[in-house]
Amino acid sequence: MRKESDGRGLRGAALFAVLAVGMAAAVLGGCACEGPRPRDLARAERAPFIRVKLGSDTASLGVAVDGPYRLADRSGKIASGDRLEWTRFDLREGVLAAGGRALGPGTVELHPERDGTLCVRQRVGGGVRERSYRGFLRIAPTPEGAVRAINIVRMEAYLAGVLANELPRTWHPEAYAAQAVAARTYALDHRNRRVARDFDIYDSERSQVYGGFDTETDKTWEAVAATCGVVATYRDEAGRLHLLTTYYHSTCGGATAPVGEVFGGRTPPPLAGVKCPYCFRSRRYQWSGKEIFKKEVGEALRRSGLEALRRLGEVQGVEIAARASDGRATKIRVTDAGEYSVALRADLWRNLVGGRKAPSTWFTIRDAGDRIVLEEGHGLGHGVGMCQYGAEYLAEHGKTAEEILRYYYPGVQLVRAY
Repeated sequence: MRKESDGRGLRGAALFAVLAVGMAAAVLGGCACEGPRPRDLARAERAPFIRVKLGSDTASLGVAVDGPYRLADRSGKIASGDRLEWTRFDLREGVLAAGGRALGPGTVELHPERDGTLCVRQRVGGGVRERSYRGFLRIAPTPEGAVRAINIVRMEAYLAGVLANELPRTWHPEAYAAQAVAARTYALDHRNRRVARDFDIYDSERSQVYGGFDTETDKTWEAVAATCGVVATYRDEAGRLHLLTTYYHSTCGGATAPVGEVFGGRTPPPLAGVKCPYCFRSRRYQWSGKEIFKKEVGEALRRSGLEALRRLGEVQGVEIAARASDGRATKIRVTDAGEYSVALRADLWRNLVGGRKAPSTWFTIRDAGDRIVLEEGHGLGHGVGMCQYGAEYLAEHGKTAEEILRYYYPGVQLVRAY
């Protein structure tokens, strides 16, 4: 799903070598992972695995395991030990290497014996991020000469690492349960659609915010356990059952939007939009005065890599070219000093310039010379599907997770997928 929130967004073979003294140069310091928290995962044993891309492809990764592990390539086990100190994985002449030692062509997998003991250190967004994860890690070279980290983890464990990053930790258990169903359905839908890729979902707001083992809480696991395997579906006009793409967002600002008007394509009945006066406590229910320099708009659009946007010169004008039935912008037209103009989907424009600058696509634009000012704004996020602040209000006022889901996705059918 392309979800958006305010950042916190519910309910082997032969042993060939042992990584030891030969990797001393790769040790970056002790693993900072905590010991695994014991959780009852028995109900989730039938859950499918999901492949989560961690951060961005990068030149190198630091990886550690605070306990027994084995490292394997496609031919079998190539290393094992009682503990893996911080080890650098990078490419040497196009081949993966660990601590400077080539591992051979293709991908490798690092399998800890205990959940939560796998630690990954990588550069993300200009800084260094260190997290621990359940499941195991696939490390893959990319055609562009970078290293990709993919956490392969059971769906329910993945969700336990998502929920507290998608909702404030103090929110109602029924809101958490509703979010768990929405997040599970979204993830399973993406898993089913990405069969040709080497991963299913991103770990950021580009998909869902996944913080791994360290962001699990009792509340996230309770929501996962209470809804284990439950997903949202709907029937088409021919009576066929489909998995719903359960979009959600932080704050709708008064009404959720039909998915087709925001992202294009058809609009299944559960995503046709509903009135929502319940998110009024959000700081972004109404907003105004967001300034964006025209120079920043031009730079952001050109960085997209899209041919039509790379042609933009110095931006002179930004205007709303079309609106949806609820008042949200659906098209934004950008014109440069040479009168070359391009109209692009408003949600794409917002993603390119950044959600901090344009909290939603429901606003008016005032030209202020070298900048534009977004005024009369409503909401935070794309506005499609479940409104998280609205879900919390409904939960506080006695609605169950099922009732919340049925409100924001009218006609939805909840079924157990596994």
